[in-house]
Amino acid sequence: MMRALRTLVRVACGSVCVNLSIVFQLIALGMIWGASFMFQRITVPVIGAGMTGAGRMLLAALTLLGVLALLRKRLQWRARWRDYLIVGPVVMGVPLALFAVGARSLPAGYLAVLNATVPLFAVLIGWASSGTRPSSSKLTGVVVGVVGVAVLAKFGQLALDWRTVLGFAAALCASLLYAIGAIMAKQRYGDADPLVITAGNLIGGSLPLVPVALATAPVAVPPLGVGMALAALGILCTGVAYALYFRILRAAGVERTVTVTFIVPLFAIIWAAIFLHEPITWAAVAGCALVLFAVALIFEKVPGFARMSAPAREARCED
Repeated sequence: MMRALRTLVRVACGSVCVNLSIVFQLIALGMIWGASFMFQRITVPVIGAGMTGAGRMLLAALTLLGVLALLRKRLQWRARWRDYLIVGPVVMGVPLALFAVGARSLPAGYLAVLNATVPLFAVLIGWASSGTRPSSSKLTGVVVGVVGVAVLAKFGQLALDWRTVLGFAAALCASLLYAIGAIMAKQRYGDADPLVITAGNLIGGSLPLVPVALATAPVAVPPLGVGMALAALGILCTGVAYALYFRILRAAGVERTVTVTFIVPLFAIIWAAIFLHEPITWAAVAGCALVLFAVALIFEKVPGFARMSAPAREARCED
C-alpha cells in the first residue's frame, strides 16, 4: 500500500514538474517572439525591410541547419526543393518582409497584435474553401477581431496617413499569407518532420528576398547595435524560437502550444515600452484585449459559446 502511494506521489510530482516546464517554455517563447517586433523597429529604419527580411531568414536557416546537423537529420532538399521554393515564400519569405515594411510606421505592439489575427483569416479561408459555416464561437471571434483592429487603427496614438495605412495593410496581408501558407504546408508536407520543413522553407523563402535586399542595401556599414539586433532577430527570434516551438509542440501538443498566441502581443508591448519608449495607450490595450479575446473565441476557449456549426444547430432544432 505504501509503495503504491509513493509511486502515485512520484508520478504526480513528475506531472506537475512537466507542466511547469511547459509553462516556462511557453512564456520564454512568448518573450522571444515578442522581442522580434522590437528588433524590427531597430533594423528596418537603418537597413531597410528587404535586408531585414532576407538577413533574418538566412540567419535563421543557418541556425536550424546547425540544429539539424546536431540531431543528424537531413534537409531532404533533393526530394522537396519544389515545395520549399513554392511554400517557403508564402509561409515565410513574403510575410516576414511585409512585417518589416509595417515596422517602418507601426509600433512593435501594433505589429504583434496584427500578427495575432492569423487565426481569424484561417477561419475565413476554411469557410470559403469548405463551404461549412464555422461555429458561433469562431464567427464571433472574427467579428471581435475586426473590431479590435479597428480600435487600434482609429483610436491609437498614430495619425492615419498613407504610411500607417500601408503599415496596417502590409501586416494584415502578412497574417493572411501565414494562414494560406499553413494550409499549403499541411497539404504538401503531411506528417513530415516540422523542424526539417521549417529549415527548408526558410531557405526557399529567403531566395526571392535576396535580390531585393541587395538592391536596397544601405551604402554605409550599419552601426553595431543594428547588426546585433538583426543577429538576434534571425538567430534567436526565428531560428532558436522555432526549435523551441517544435520542442513544446512535441511535448505538449497543438492545443497547449497555440496558447503562445496570447503571450506574444503582451511581451511585444512590454519590450517596446521598456526599450523603445513606445507609449502604452488605452487604445493599444483595448485593441490588444479584443484581438486576444477573438483568438480565444476562435480556439473555442470561452465558456458559453457553442462549438457546433450552424447547420448542425439547425438540424438539432428541427428534430
